[in-house]
Amino acid sequence: MIIFLASKISFVTSSNPPCLDLQKSIITNRGNSMKKIFLNFMFTTLLLAAFLSCNSVEPPPDDSAANTITLTAEWTDLYRINVKWNRAKADTLEPFTYRLTQTDEQGNKTTKEFIITGADTNYTAGEVDSLPMGTRYWFNVEGYNSEGKLKDTSRTLSAKTLSPTSHDIVWQIDTLGNGFLYDVWGVDENNVWAVGAANVQGGSSGIIKWDGNNWNVFPSFAGIKQGIFGFDENNIFVVGDYTNRGVVGIWNGSNWTEYRDDYFISRGDTVYPLRSVWGSSPTDVWAVGDNGTIIHWDGSEWRKEQGIVGTNNSFWDLWGVDANSIYTVTGSLTNHSQLWYYDGTLWKNISENIPGVLKNFYTVWVDKSNSGFIAGNTVLRMNRNILTEETGINALKVLTVVRGNGFNDVIFGGQRGTVFHFNGVEFKEYPKLRAYEGPLNEILGAQVFGNKIFLVGYTDKALVYIGTK
Repeated sequence: MIIFLASKISFVTSSNPPCLDLQKSIITNRGNSMKKIFLNFMFTTLLLAAFLSCNSVEPPPDDSAANTITLTAEWTDLYRINVKWNRAKADTLEPFTYRLTQTDEQGNKTTKEFIITGADTNYTAGEVDSLPMGTRYWFNVEGYNSEGKLKDTSRTLSAKTLSPTSHDIVWQIDTLGNGFLYDVWGVDENNVWAVGAANVQGGSSGIIKWDGNNWNVFPSFAGIKQGIFGFDENNIFVVGDYTNRGVVGIWNGSNWTEYRDDYFISRGDTVYPLRSVWGSSPTDVWAVGDNGTIIHWDGSEWRKEQGIVGTNNSFWDLWGVDANSIYTVTGSLTNHSQLWYYDGTLWKNISENIPGVLKNFYTVWVDKSNSGFIAGNTVLRMNRNILTEETGINALKVLTVVRGNGFNDVIFGGQRGTVFHFNGVEFKEYPKLRAYEGPLNEILGAQVFGNKIFLVGYTDKALVYIGTK
């Protein structure tokens, strides 16, 4: 054992090549003592085997699969999973085939082959034959050249279809003194901002912040705030009305930068009061408002969208999927509401997709799969610009806001405290909230998290409804 340890230390610490150290060890550890003959013999045998293995030549590792394909799950719903992957580094001039393997929980595999003509591609599992709800799948992509040789591969991706969420929600209603709240947005359930006007600890303000326990005054700016949306605590956008013209505030984590009428007029734009704001990133933000106003932020400046024709109605709400798929609705008491869609280049009036006549809508929401709802005096379900009337909901009052955490967790709010929850399969109303009427009791804003729901509005006071799932 002493000889073995000494030799092992010599092998690790020597600066000589390992095989040369092994040869020296064989010579050094031979002795004349009969007591060591057996140990030396065994030890020498082991070292000789290692020595011979050093002279063998192993084949080089197969590094043809360079692993430059990045496979991601873009979105999931109750019946589908959408995956996306990029073009392989080896996919240059010669024909290149991508083989997608999908494996279910029982180990069954299905494969499909693709050719990428752009920078990336995607595939929706369950688009033709729906997948079961709440089921996990594994995906892998391999890239082959024209000779059928494996040239690249992705890591295995795991994704699961959604399951219906619970309707069991415990509600509490907070009154925040004289005022009104129009909209709410948050980073998480302990960092939530609401806009409008409310009296809270620390005084009255047009912007208040929830810290997980209390609402507190947050720094504000001039004007009536009607819409809020953000990306993190250092990128928050608030829009509203200042002297009957549009106003925008951008929060950078320390202070607000304001954009008022003089800013827009200097660019030749007349921007009317703004009601809603949404963006795909801090450098791609849209806001909508009265008299057909739509403005866009590119990270440096705001510009009014000049291509909006055919409407002088007010845009009430705005929501999108990404930079190339955004929706906004107009509200009207006398005319059919309009649905507008932005495809990444132009805003288009797609109101012809709205079934029936004299439908008035005030709110829109879609998830990453481009599925969602528009709501007002009725509710329509939307799937990639295809609209159908929703028969599973019976709202007695006009619905003024819809927001979701996914297509299996959507909240609707409206007049007289009307609240519905959609769990992906069915709707449930909460009549106790509707019973709390007051003079008006209208819900105008909503934010849905995994465990919490925030609704804001007003009666004769500013109201906040907090639902705990």
